[in-house]
Amino acid sequence: MNTIKSTYWRIRAHLWPLLKGPTSLLAGVLGYKLLSKKQTVAYLNEYRITTHPASACTLPTVEDAADPAKILFRETHFTTAPSHVWRYESGTHKTTLLPCGLLLTDGKVLNTDYWADDALGGVFRPTPRPQQPVHTLLAPLGHYFEGVKFVGYYDFMFLIAAKLCRIKESVPDDVFRKAVVAYPLIGTDYERECLDLMGFSPERIVDSRLTEVRPQVCYLGNHDNWMYQNRADVLLLKKHLEPLIRTPQTGRTRLYISRAGRRRIVNEADLAALLTRYDFTIIDDKPRSLVEQYALYHNASFIIGPHGASFTNLLWCQPGTQLLELFTARFVQSHFLYLAQVLGLRYAGYCQDADVALDYRAIGSDILVSIPDLERCLEEIFAEKMG
Repeated sequence: MNTIKSTYWRIRAHLWPLLKGPTSLLAGVLGYKLLSKKQTVAYLNEYRITTHPASACTLPTVEDAADPAKILFRETHFTTAPSHVWRYESGTHKTTLLPCGLLLTDGKVLNTDYWADDALGGVFRPTPRPQQPVHTLLAPLGHYFEGVKFVGYYDFMFLIAAKLCRIKESVPDDVFRKAVVAYPLIGTDYERECLDLMGFSPERIVDSRLTEVRPQVCYLGNHDNWMYQNRADVLLLKKHLEPLIRTPQTGRTRLYISRAGRRRIVNEADLAALLTRYDFTIIDDKPRSLVEQYALYHNASFIIGPHGASFTNLLWCQPGTQLLELFTARFVQSHFLYLAQVLGLRYAGYCQDADVALDYRAIGSDILVSIPDLERCLEEIFAEKMG
């Protein structure tokens, strides 16, 4: 799967400029016009009800926790994308939600996220979808969770849950309470739990692959930066979801978050033995409810583990919580460093190998750690915190 994923993105990057013309031509033959992101934002401008502006950010240089001469992340300057909410009224235009979750209106496919060509995938369905007219639709995502680009928990929380929270912040309570939400459902327990917690009853949750929703009013939001979320989206996700999963605070704990799938720690038994001596609790990788994940992360004072989607739950940590993120050399990414910075957490990273890089072919590579190096890391981090 990892090879398939990296190959997919290399092929897409090289071929998309060549395929863009034929794809648009095919859309035209089928009666569609695939709008670009710029065209979509311009088309929806008169319907915009909320904008959280872009912000300039700086991520600091991060040295390897065991070897200060090795740089995991160099100082980085970037600007987050603005986040919008649009209230689109179909009026006399024929408006429908496509199987991929994009809105088709007046012959135009609105590209609210990353690309619009997923719209063509639903054209060749053997049977038409049953229609469901609704007054108000929330359409948070225009892509499939196909296991290549959009995969799991991190993607759901920031591309769907955060966008729903952004919309909730922008509309009257009674509008949100009565609206239908529709997109290509993932089918996971955390998706069902999150939508239920946000007040969506089963009859108000629609899989766009199976049902053609035709709204009078549709609330839309954009997403433009997978790595670095708009700060407002992070804080709105906390504001609206945290009260729904909050549990009583207990004593602070030190946690090691294990991984059972890709990016496992090769010598995890040795690492667990070390961490146990420092009063860390070993957290096995198994399905947990959002409430259970909240309790683990909110009550933690120190979290260590291999880079993975579980760290999305840094959202629930208290300010000052320490994260020590373990990497494989060829897959070192900084989005949890950014999330830690937004949330006021302490961050450190470790990679045993001499050279670090970002190579998507290594996305699933397992991780070997040096036990003496990590013990030294722990001693230095504890000494710094106590100092």
